[in-house]
Amino acid sequence: MPQTIPVLELSGNPYDRGVIHGKAQKDLILDFIESVVQVHQENNSLLKVDRSSLNRFCLRNLGFLQRFSPDLVEEMYGIAAGSGADFEDILLLNCFLELEDLRAPALGGSIMPDQLWGCTSFNVPAEVTETGLPYIGQTYDMEKYYQKYLTLLRISNENGPEMLVVTLAGILGLNGINSAGVGAVINKVVATDARPGVIYPFIMRSALASERIGDALGAAIFTPRASGLNYQFSGDSIAFCAETSAARYQLLDCSKGLAHTNHFVGSEMGQFETANWLSHGGSMVRKQVADTFLEKNRGRLTPDLLKELSGNHINHPRSICAHGFDGEPETTAFHTIFGVIISPSQGWLELCPGNPCQNEYVRYEL
Repeated sequence: MPQTIPVLELSGNPYDRGVIHGKAQKDLILDFIESVVQVHQENNSLLKVDRSSLNRFCLRNLGFLQRFSPDLVEEMYGIAAGSGADFEDILLLNCFLELEDLRAPALGGSIMPDQLWGCTSFNVPAEVTETGLPYIGQTYDMEKYYQKYLTLLRISNENGPEMLVVTLAGILGLNGINSAGVGAVINKVVATDARPGVIYPFIMRSALASERIGDALGAAIFTPRASGLNYQFSGDSIAFCAETSAARYQLLDCSKGLAHTNHFVGSEMGQFETANWLSHGGSMVRKQVADTFLEKNRGRLTPDLLKELSGNHINHPRSICAHGFDGEPETTAFHTIFGVIISPSQGWLELCPGNPCQNEYVRYEL
């Protein structure tokens, strides 16, 4: 039987949407906050972090967020009110990928050199699929404990398209699709120019609120970002892969299908690679495996084949379908917490909680 994922119906003004989210997942959100603080204390022992220091780090972004999207700030206030959490702690949850940059530049490479790996995304235009339709998707890899907070948001917006947004309890959004035919996924890259700025869930929700794919792309590349990320977009018979650091970006050619992992590959972006963040070749292996798979199956790619790719175990456990090492605790074991396949033109996404090699994909439609 497929695992059940909570589906929240969010409507009304931004604050009201947040209150619905916060009330529905109060216990999960409060537990998530405690877990994030605990895990960063365990994983950053040399940094001597505590909740107040993590909150101060995240609050540096607030002014940028208020200028970028007051509505999404209001939604976070609503999540805080609905769950009974402090606003600063909801902001902390939403900065979870930016916190990777906190530990990476100075100490991350030496503290956790053998444990870190991450997401694999893929972008498949209509020209290379069997169906003549584009698809986009990814495996989403984080410490295993994140999986328990997996949630799907169905968001009604009076002033924009309806959205299906994959997320974690208390977070505005990780990836998804909208009724205007725009789909978006990501994978983390750790850039040396990380700074206070606009955080990833704000960029993702802004992109998915867009009526046009050009506006979605613009939300990613023309925004004062806080950190580096690779964004993959598909929609309106066109696709984009945008490698970003905090201050720079480069568009990669994805016209024949493209996979991306956790290192910069653009000729202009390698200069921003954080030294020692990648201490093994797992990211390179996953990219080559995925690109080879897309090339081998060009012209006959289907959602089922992309699901097969998401369960690939070459270089296990640092594989596309990631499992962590035997005996690792869930607070440090990097693990595929979900896989997603998106059909922007048909208005659906298929979501698999946990490892695609073990669990089933379930379709959700706008």
